Amino acid sequence: MQARSETPGVMMAAPSDRQVALRFAQLTGGFWRGQSARRAWFWSLLLAAAIILSVFANVTVNRWNGWFFDALEKRDSESALVAMAVFPVLVLVVAGLGVVILVSRETFQVHWRQWVTAKLADSWVGQRRFFRLSLSGYEPANPEYRIADDVRWATEPVVDFAIGLLSAVITIITFIEILWEIGGALTLRIGGAPIVIPAYLVLAAIVYAVLVSALVTFVGRRLPSLIAARNEGEARLRFSLMRIRDHGETIALSRTEAGERRAVARTYDSLVGRWLAMIRQRGRLTWITNGSGALVPVVPLLLAAPKYLSGEMSLGGVVQVAAAFVAVQNAFNWVLDNFMRIAEWLAAARRVNELADALERVDGEPPGEHLALSPSHAGLLRLDEITLIDRDGRTLVADISCSVPRGATLHVSGELGLGKAALIQAVAGLWPWGRGAIMVPQGAFVTAVPQKLHLSEGTLRAVLETGRAVPEEQLESALRRYGLSGLAPLLDESRDWDKELATGDRQRLALARAELEQPDIILLDEATSAFDTDAALELLGELRAARPDAIIIAFGQGAGFVEAASHRLLLKRAGGVVRMARQPGAEPSPVSIAQPVPAEPAE
Repeated sequence: MQARSETPGVMMAAPSDRQVALRFAQLTGGFWRGQSARRAWFWSLLLAAAIILSVFANVTVNRWNGWFFDALEKRDSESALVAMAVFPVLVLVVAGLGVVILVSRETFQVHWRQWVTAKLADSWVGQRRFFRLSLSGYEPANPEYRIADDVRWATEPVVDFAIGLLSAVITIITFIEILWEIGGALTLRIGGAPIVIPAYLVLAAIVYAVLVSALVTFVGRRLPSLIAARNEGEARLRFSLMRIRDHGETIALSRTEAGERRAVARTYDSLVGRWLAMIRQRGRLTWITNGSGALVPVVPLLLAAPKYLSGEMSLGGVVQVAAAFVAVQNAFNWVLDNFMRIAEWLAAARRVNELADALERVDGEPPGEHLALSPSHAGLLRLDEITLIDRDGRTLVADISCSVPRGATLHVSGELGLGKAALIQAVAGLWPWGRGAIMVPQGAFVTAVPQKLHLSEGTLRAVLETGRAVPEEQLESALRRYGLSGLAPLLDESRDWDKELATGDRQRLALARAELEQPDIILLDEATSAFDTDAALELLGELRAARPDAIIIAFGQGAGFVEAASHRLLLKRAGGVVRMARQPGAEPSPVSIAQPVPAEPAE
């Protein structure tokens, strides 16, 4: 698997599994520090204590087996009855410790996932990084899926791994002692000469575990990368299906569903190929895991049989060493038993790391030519020799220079193409590529009013939120002025407003929200396209009355833009590049006030 480098088109090797694990630990280790430290350490220590006590409870059960079966072998009814009376107490203790482990494990997993999800989500949404990342060219696929699902798959298994590893280490230490104590040494005679193998059951357990673990590691070495490829394919399929849902109306009206169906089929065919490759690899691995699972219970019985038959080991001893051998094998084979989960965890952790790294790169970017954003002390919005390029280096807008005074409404018209979106984003401080300087009044707040306002699921009050407290009367007054008085009683109703509001009402709501934000610069992106000229002029008049000193820039051919404009800037597209068109009678100038609209002659 490869990762994208900082230079478009250049690929570099993906980090190793060890690097993925270390990076994930660095990313998520803050849970044990700061405000969450007390909660993190409480559940961590409680879980560790319960695991340690659980292992010792299992050792006690193992010794109980020896006691009970020895009593049966000796026909010691008194000892057997005492053992039977003790057993319910052991069951109660083991069950109670299991409950503590379950509750503490799952509670810890929930809190840790909550912390990591909040960290990534805040970083993704904060400072509009979600948008800047989409422009950057190195956005990892499906960042929302990585936050919602991959964080879960990357955090929950780590807790289980920690439990298993701690339990395995303690199990090995305690049960090897039982194998050593009861198994003792094995004496073999070869050619009449005695050969003594000390602690032969311990040696057998270690050799068996090492051989099986080495074989599993060798056979399954490609599994992590195959699982990562499968997860990426699943995310791509989900994205393809979501795209159809999000653009359902356009696809249905234009009858382009055949192309969408073919795209989904191609995506799914690729996913099937990745699944089949992973299944073949898992099949090879299952030969070893199933074979080992069948052998483990039998091997200690075969090894203990000679000593039992010679009278050197009791029946209770055989039961004890068999159970201890299985426990030691399960502990030694912890990697074997969890190989699939480790591979899946590495794939999920890699995807989480990629998103975190991309978000850090957005803040640290970037070398090369970039727009200069600076304050304008004259109270003007000034564009000085602005040239905008896309991330592939293609020029979209070239040599745009103008100044717009406070209280002016500038209409930017002409053949804008992709240059319109780039210009709007550049003035809003979002477009990173290009050269020249954009100067805005000191401390000015810029807002953009889109042609189609995004309405998140929830209440209208949440849609109108501006980051500051707005009195109820002000909210209702704004809705009334923009023709939405019927929505005032519904401010706190949770609905899917994206489907409930028509395009015109969405545009009215967008203008009302823009007013409530109290901006100094307002960018209108065909924000009145749903209205006729008279209705649009009325709405634009309300906006101007509310913000008389604001600079309004109207992009495109929205209704009322021509009539409401006090200045205009005509752009023309030539060879795919948008440039300034000379106004009739105007002299070319590097930077000039946008051309005022000529007054109509008096009748």
